[in-house]
Order: sequence, then C-alpha cells, then structure tokens
Amino acid sequence: MHKFLTVFISFVFAVSSYSDNTKNIESIMLIGNSFFYYNNSLHNHLGDLYDADPDLDTPRRRSITINGSSLSWHDVKSYLSNEEIGSFRIDSDTNTYEAYEKQDIDVVILMDCSLCPINDERKDSFYKYVKKHSETIRSRGIEPILFMSWPYKNKPEMQQQLEKEFFKASKLNKLRMIPAGQAFSYINQNFPNINLYTEDLRHPSKEGTYLAALMIFTTLSNKSPIGNAYKMELDPEVAETLQKVAWFTHKNFEKRFANSGL
Repeated sequence: MHKFLTVFISFVFAVSSYSDNTKNIESIMLIGNSFFYYNNSLHNHLGDLYDADPDLDTPRRRSITINGSSLSWHDVKSYLSNEEIGSFRIDSDTNTYEAYEKQDIDVVILMDCSLCPINDERKDSFYKYVKKHSETIRSRGIEPILFMSWPYKNKPEMQQQLEKEFFKASKLNKLRMIPAGQAFSYINQNFPNINLYTEDLRHPSKEGTYLAALMIFTTLSNKSPIGNAYKMELDPEVAETLQKVAWFTHKNFEKRFANSGL
C-alpha cells in the first residue's frame, strides 16, 4: 500500500483545480436515510472533521433521516419552516435544557434511496423530487446539494448507472453534487482490503461513513482533508488512505462531470 500511496499523492496534486464554489457555511441540514445515520450518524463525524481543522469554523448540523426513505417521503418545506428543529438540546448527564440561538440554514444536502435513481418504477420520482425540493430550498435562499450514494459491494455495476442519473439530475437542476459513490468505487477497485460495508453489503461500515463524511467535508470546504487529525478511531493508515482518495475524487470530479456527455 505504501508504494501506491506515494504515486497516488503525486497524482492528486497534478490534477486540475476544482472550481471554488464555497462560502462561509454556518449551518447544514442533511436529509436522507439509514446511509446517513449508521455509525452514530454521519453529521457527527462531519462536525469532528471541522473541529479538527484549525482554519475552519464548525457549522451547526441537523440530520433528518427515515430508514429506507426516498426523497418523496420527506416534507422538506416543513423541515425548513419548523423553527423547533435544531432549536435546543438537553444535556444527557444533567437533564439541563439549553436553547440555541436561531440560525439560518446555508446548505441542504439531499440523498435519495440507494436504488431509487436507477429503478424503473422510481426513477421519475427521483427527478421529480430533486427538482421540487431544490426549488423549495432555493426559495428560502439556501443552497441545495445532491449526495450521490454508492454502489453495493456485490454490485459494482451500479456505479455507472448511478453516475448517469445523478449527473443528469444535477445538470438539469444546476446543483452541486457530492460524489461519494465515485470515492467508494475507487476504494473498492484499488483498495479491496478496506471494507466500506457492513455484512449486508449495502450500509456503510465505520470506514464507509468516514469516507462519506470526508466527501461532504471536501465538497463544502474545498479544502484537502489530508492530515486531518480526526480519524474516527480507524487504523491510521486506512484513515490516511481514505483522506487521500476523498481529495483525489473531489479534485477530479469537475472534469468527469463536464465530460459526462449530458
């Protein structure tokens, strides 16, 4: 692995720069399903990555998930209008109530069910609700971002199918996209010893959740996660590889997206 990493590092810094479409993000909402909430929820690890970067402020994060859900299950308009969401916490040790200062949401990250974009019966719904939710989010001055999920471990052919539909939906709605599926596919092909999945071959292992969090971090910050001190208690070499693959995927994504032919 060490030999490959040496080559890999040099390649990362040789690729063309991804366009900087970032801003100061203070609050994030993630809307999705169990792919987000496995392993104590991705939004917590995203916060830990921000906490470990001395140059970035950590945004407030709100994760709204329903197991097995498609985008059609989520009432995004109500999520954005309900002022109770994310308005307080209760300390688990002292049972002390703490109200949060109201904070506008800057970014909403949308994830559909893992098969919905490539299922003949659900594909139209995927496009319908990406459009509908994006319009709802933008009407409130918030940026919608599409999260590309990953292929199942035993179905690598899913990646090409997912890319086709996610690229198309992203271009039709002028959305930034988080290419987590591309990063998963790269690891699966080049580092088969790193297992990104649980026993069901679909949901993320700790390594998978960490990689997905890294992809969100790099997309939102446009900053390399290489060397980030938060490693989710993973083997340091594995965490370092995931950091490098996340940055490599992010830096190459714009070119691949532009050449998708859609």
